Amino acid sequence: MIIAEPCAGLGNRLLGMASAYAAAQKLNRELVIVWKRETGCNIRADELFDLPMQVVEISENGYKKEPVARILGEREKKKWRAKASRFLSCDDVERITREEGYDALLDLIAKEPCIYIKAFGPICEVGAENYAFLKPSASVLAKGEPLFSGIDAHTVGVHVRRTDHTEAIANSPLTLFAERMKDELAADALARFYVATDDASVKQELREALPPEKLIFYEKGIIDRDSKEGLQDALIEMLALSKCRKILGSYNSTFSLLPSYIGNIPLEVVVRK
Repeated sequence: MIIAEPCAGLGNRLLGMASAYAAAQKLNRELVIVWKRETGCNIRADELFDLPMQVVEISENGYKKEPVARILGEREKKKWRAKASRFLSCDDVERITREEGYDALLDLIAKEPCIYIKAFGPICEVGAENYAFLKPSASVLAKGEPLFSGIDAHTVGVHVRRTDHTEAIANSPLTLFAERMKDELAADALARFYVATDDASVKQELREALPPEKLIFYEKGIIDRDSKEGLQDALIEMLALSKCRKILGSYNSTFSLLPSYIGNIPLEVVVRK
C-alpha cells in the first residue's frame, strides 16, 4: 500500500497525486490519499474531484477554527502512519530525488509493504498519460460549463502568472505574450485566446493590445486560494486551459504545466531569450 499526503497548493498537490497514482499503478499497489484542508488549499478533495482511490479527509486549520475536525484529523493521520512500515517526509523525498533520482525513490517504495509518503511535488516521473484518472467533481463541471462551451479548436490558452511569482514576472513579460498572440492571429484569423491570470491589470492591458472580441476571460473567477469558491475557480481555469489547442505559458509555473498534461496539448513557455 502507498499512503500519500500531497502538500502545499493545488498545483503541487496535483503533481503529487498524479505521481503517487503512477507509482501505485507501476507497483500494483493500493493507493490511499490523505487530503488536508489548510491555508492555501482550504477545500475538501471531493469538492474538486471525483477520485478513483480512497481519500482520507483531515483538517489542519487549527484548533481555534476547526477544533473537532483538527482532533479527528490527527487521530486519522496517526492511524494511517501506524499502518506504514516506513514514513518519508517532504524533506526525505526532496533529498532522495535530488541526490539519487526518481528511480531510486521508486525502488525504495517497492521494498516497503506499506509506505507513508508526504510530498509537495512528484514522487516519480509523470506525463500526460498519468492524469487520465483525474475527473473533476460534478459541481466543478457544472460551474465551468459556460466557460468550457466557448472554447473551440481555434482557441489558444494563455496563462500569465503574476502576483508573488517573481521569476514569471521577470522572465515572461506581458509584451512577449501580446507579441506571440499577434503571431497566432496572423497564422489563424479564427484564433481566439482564453486568458487565465491572477492579475486584473493583465486583462485590461491585453484588451488594449489585441481585439477585445478575440479574448476570453473567466470573469466570475475568484482569486482566493483560501476559499472553496476560489479553489474551484482555479481548477476551472486549469481545465479551460487544458481544452485549448495549445498553451502559451509562464516561466517556471506549475499552473501553466498542469493543463498541458491534463489535456495532453503542447505548452510553449513564453520567455525572454
